[in-house]
Amino acid sequence: MTSLQAMQQQMLQAVLAENTQIPSIIGDNGIADARSRLDVYRHGYRVRLRDALQAEFTGLRGMAARRFDTMLDKYISAHPSEHYNIRWYGAGLAAFLDYAYPWRDQPQLADMARLDWAISVAFDAANETSASIADLSVVPPDAWPVLQLSLLQNLHVLDCGCNADAFRRAADQGKPRPRLRRFAPARQILVWRKDTTVHYRRLDDDEWHVLSAAIRGETFAALCACLTGFHGEAAAMPRMVAILQGWLAAGLVRGWTLATA
Repeated sequence: MTSLQAMQQQMLQAVLAENTQIPSIIGDNGIADARSRLDVYRHGYRVRLRDALQAEFTGLRGMAARRFDTMLDKYISAHPSEHYNIRWYGAGLAAFLDYAYPWRDQPQLADMARLDWAISVAFDAANETSASIADLSVVPPDAWPVLQLSLLQNLHVLDCGCNADAFRRAADQGKPRPRLRRFAPARQILVWRKDTTVHYRRLDDDEWHVLSAAIRGETFAALCACLTGFHGEAAAMPRMVAILQGWLAAGLVRGWTLATA
């Protein structure tokens, strides 16, 4: 290890530890003593991490309200940054809220953190092209039963036991926080990016079953069969057409293949 690396490690350990011996590389400078100077670095480290989390978790900030800063400080104390890029520091916040007291008794907070993080990850995902209704028009009618849709790789579906999407939407639009609503069983929220804009919305039960089947690579005939239990045979196909048109308009479909026997 070079002398520079050794100094960096000493400084890192000193900044992360609440009480430790002050490294020799920090000395008095006539204005402040070594302890005060080290405290400046410790404070700056935590402030920078808190700023990054506040920028990522805007929905959670609205939901947690006055408890938000305390929540972030506890997370920072329990989870020092392990990645060179601060952008990924919030990856463990939802899991922290799942187990850490007292937030583990309020599962809506972890749900909200998961939605905020999914939106952030979708925004940074690699660019993908989307298929259009015109693109699918080339599929022969007799090939539709074995057609398999390829969906966006940046698509995320979250199980959510509350109206987290309403809190995030209020934060995005600068509106007052909504009233908390809890759902049992949990509902699903779809998150994806089209061009440079991240979208999110709650899924209806029938669409969620069809989307799950599409993600598994099932054929168009199987997707229609999923809807039969919800709407009956006569209405299943029209509903499937409406869902597919919505997916194409939203840019959720990358392409398709035809299944072989």
